Amino acid sequence: MKNLTQRVKSIIRDKGPITFAEFMELALYDPGYGYYSSGNVNIGKEGDFYTSPHVHKAFGSAICNFIIKSFDLMNEDNLSIIELGAGKGILALDILNHLKTNNPKQYARTTYYIVEQSNYSKNISKQTLSNHTEKVKRLSSLGELYKEDIIGVVISNELLDALPFHRLKFASGKFNEIFVTLEDDDLVEKTDKPSVPELEKYFNWIDMDFREDQEFEVNLRIEKILKEIDRVLQKGFVITIDYGYLNSELFSAQRMKGTYKCIHRHSINETPYINIGEQDITAHVDFSNLIRAGGSFNINKVKYTTQGQFLIDWGILDLISGDLEENDKLKNSSVKEIQAIKNLFLPELMGDKFKVLIQEKNLERELHDFYPEPPFKISFKVL
Repeated sequence: MKNLTQRVKSIIRDKGPITFAEFMELALYDPGYGYYSSGNVNIGKEGDFYTSPHVHKAFGSAICNFIIKSFDLMNEDNLSIIELGAGKGILALDILNHLKTNNPKQYARTTYYIVEQSNYSKNISKQTLSNHTEKVKRLSSLGELYKEDIIGVVISNELLDALPFHRLKFASGKFNEIFVTLEDDDLVEKTDKPSVPELEKYFNWIDMDFREDQEFEVNLRIEKILKEIDRVLQKGFVITIDYGYLNSELFSAQRMKGTYKCIHRHSINETPYINIGEQDITAHVDFSNLIRAGGSFNINKVKYTTQGQFLIDWGILDLISGDLEENDKLKNSSVKEIQAIKNLFLPELMGDKFKVLIQEKNLERELHDFYPEPPFKISFKVL
């Protein structure tokens, strides 16, 4: 987008080189032209990419099975679901539909908070969730809940990978940061000492040998989000679904250029300085850091697994059986439905591409036998 490209260049002329995180903030979240803020982003099969809720409603239904059991465990009169980065409300719709159908008493006691920066997406969600108007409250940030003592479940699905991240490069025994600057009016990269002390400290707790010229992404926003969740959530679970790895896999030498990528109309590239404001920019999530940082706020790991295994554990196979019965007279529709659901959990597809981290706060004593024994275990390979 020409206007946004010129805005980025103007900022660099005025203040000098900017961090990749600052560039990404502009490219994705600039109020007028950012990829997620402009209202031009099209998520789905015809758009730049699609997320699990776009594949099939069974994704939200399986998550809701987890929520139903979680709410039984908490046994409170007023319960909440907070979805961070809820977008247009597609996942919220599937969760609320399943909750209303399968546990109307819990549905009556539940408030669903949509946390979404984009006013455009929030307005679309009003149409999406028109049948659940009284259950839904829309917020721009978690800060609006600081005065509340929330008991319930906090969900984020493919949010953390799109938060602005810093990029670093290991050379001559130390970490330097990658900055964005101008050269002959072209956006180019340069390295310099890290912009903030937190970047130098990030790898202190990671026992790994790094290669010369190896590059990494570091997301400092994750710890800030966990701090906000800790301030809001009195008791409950946090579910994070995203693509990523534990740090032993994430920072392995086979990823010399890191994991960041740009997505434009289902095509992947590693050129963030084109199509500015018109393409997504993402990087894999460091789940080890999410676990470590969560522990510092008493938000402790319950389970780390693949999306495929999580969905199987929480009943997606039963949902397939239900679709078979429901669509028995519509054979072609039934086949398509089943294939869509399989895409969510099968290895080599979305099943092992995405990981699920479940964390708890103030529930540790009550978790005995909470997580079900898997009906069967699926294996996946690390790429």
